[in-house]
Amino acid sequence: MNSSSHAIGFFGIGIGAVALLMAIVHLWAGPFSPQPSLERTVAETAVAIKKATVAALKGEQVEEAPAVRRFDVDRWVSLATGVLDGFAIILGVVSFARHEPMRVAGGAAMLGGAAIAFQFVVLAIAAIVLAGLVAGVLSTIGIE
Repeated sequence: MNSSSHAIGFFGIGIGAVALLMAIVHLWAGPFSPQPSLERTVAETAVAIKKATVAALKGEQVEEAPAVRRFDVDRWVSLATGVLDGFAIILGVVSFARHEPMRVAGGAAMLGGAAIAFQFVVLAIAAIVLAGLVAGVLSTIGIE
C-alpha cells in the first residue's frame, strides 16, 4: 500500500498531535482569561464548607448559590482540545477498520488518548492540591 491510502490515519495523527500540544500549551501558558487567585479560591471554599458544616450541625437548611458557568477562552480551549482528542481516536479506529497499518492507526488513537489522559491527570493533581489546601485552612480556622 502506498502512503496515500493511509490518509485517514495520518490525519488522525495530526489531529491528535495538535490536541496534545493544545493541552500542554494551555497548562503551561494558561490560563488565558482572568482567574481568581488561589488564596481567594481556597479561602472562599473553606468559609463555605465551615458555614455548611455549622448549619448542618445546628439542623438548619443550607442555601446554595447557583453555580454560574461562563464560557471564556480557557473553557473554549478545553472544549476544542476534547473534541480534537475524540476526533483523533475516532480517526484511529476508522484507520484500523480500513486495514491501514497498525502503527498509523495506533498512533492516531494513542495521541488522542494521551491528550485526554494528560488533561485528566492535570485536573486530578489540581483537585488533590486544592483539597489539601482547603483542609489545611479548615484545620486552622476550626469549627466553633
